[in-house]
Formats: sequence, structure tokens, C-alpha cells
Amino acid sequence: MPGDTALLAAAHQSLKGTVGSFVFQDRTYVAKRLTGRSPGRLREAWQSLLLGIAARYLAGVPLRPAALPPGRDYERRRLQFLLAAGQPVPPVLAWDAELMVLVHAGQDGFKVMRRLPRAERTRLLLRLAAELGDFHAAGHWHGGAQIKNVLIHEDRTCRIDFEEAALERLPLPLAQAYDLILFLNIIPLAGPLDEAESRELLPKLLQAYFAHQPDRAVRQCLERILPWARRLRRLARPFRRLSRKSIRRAEILIDCLEHCLGPRPDA
Repeated sequence: MPGDTALLAAAHQSLKGTVGSFVFQDRTYVAKRLTGRSPGRLREAWQSLLLGIAARYLAGVPLRPAALPPGRDYERRRLQFLLAAGQPVPPVLAWDAELMVLVHAGQDGFKVMRRLPRAERTRLLLRLAAELGDFHAAGHWHGGAQIKNVLIHEDRTCRIDFEEAALERLPLPLAQAYDLILFLNIIPLAGPLDEAESRELLPKLLQAYFAHQPDRAVRQCLERILPWARRLRRLARPFRRLSRKSIRRAEILIDCLEHCLGPRPDA
């Protein structure tokens, strides 16, 4: 049971759900229950089949060996791996078989973004896009790259939520393309952003990302994803009125990818 036993005891006493903050000796910490698990043989075979198809069609290469094996403590091990690599993630201060205790690293980026005026909001999102590019250029992937999983405190940012063990075997460019889509997709129409601002902002974010992550393989994965995204857009169009924002967000993102990655085919 590495770490401060008193800190762990306080975490166990305070944690009621999956994750929550608590105060111990006048400092704020975060406790998170370890919920990862190793897939059964049938589930593992099914995951390998689907991920293998995605890797072949969208990246043109087979699956890679997992750097970290799945398990209940996968997220804890991943955080420690990234911290040792010099990446901006919260230190794991203590853990046992049930939970881990992290530094309280700030407020989630989505909440911060919502309350900023337009100019400051744009600067923040451009910075987060560039930082995602830096993270990817260093050879890493997130798996939960939405801005709610980037904590902000003053001028520092910190990445959280590394639970997606199943994506360990994806080719790195495809995992990074998935991150980029997650990051971009939640921004259109979020909070105070209207459609006009969203359509103006997304190409700038994509440009900021690629200025820091110039790997052509990520762009190629997006180009291979785009035809499938167009098909989904056509299928979803009749249901736009039934969706509050999700279909319109996806349409804005697909339009942005079309604009930035190349002209739309005539077909």
C-alpha cells in the first residue's frame, strides 16, 4: 500500500462514488476509485477484431503490442508512466487495491472556457490545441482528450482521465487522431459559442494543433475517417431536429475537416 496510510484512510472515508475531492491536513486532494479490469477472453477477442479492422482501414497498419497491460490499476500505472516521461499529469500520491489519491490540480477546462469572454476563450482553446499537439508529438495519446479532462490552475494545465486501456493497441497516429476528434467535437455550440463562432474557431484549432504535431500520419488517419463521417452525416441529417446539439456539433466538425483536409468529392 504505497503512500501515506493516513491519507489513504481519509480518502476511503470521504469517497462515496467513483471520484471526489477531500481535505486532509488543510490541503485538497482527489480520490478516484480504481475501476479498470482485464477483459475476459471473449471480450478481448471481440475488441481485438474491431480494433484490428479500424487499424487496417483507418491507419493502414496492424495493431501494436500494448505498452501497459489492462487491469484494475491501469489508470494509476498510466499516470505514473506519463509523469515519469515529463508530461503534465497529476502525481499519484498514494494508492491501494481500491483507489488512488491525486493532487488536486485545478478546475476542468470546459467550466473555465464557458465563463471567459470571447477573446480570452479563443486564446485558451488555441493554447489547449497546441498543448495537445505537443503531447502527441512527444509520442503519447490520451484516450479522453475532451477539454473537461484538462485541469486548469492559473497558467498551468494538467491532463486527467486515462482509463481507456482498450485503445493501447491502436496504432499511435490513429489513437492521436481519435484524441483530436474528441477535443474538437465538444467545442462547437458549447456554452456561449454560437454556430458562427464555432465555424470560425475550429479551423484555427486544427491549424494550431498541426503546428505542434506535424506528423503526416495523423492527418492521413483523419483523411481516411472523413468518408465514413460524411456517410454518418447524411444518415443523421433527418434526425437533426430531435437532437439538441450533438448532430449539429458533428456537422460543424465534419465541415471543418472537409475544409482543412481537402475539397469535398463530387460523389
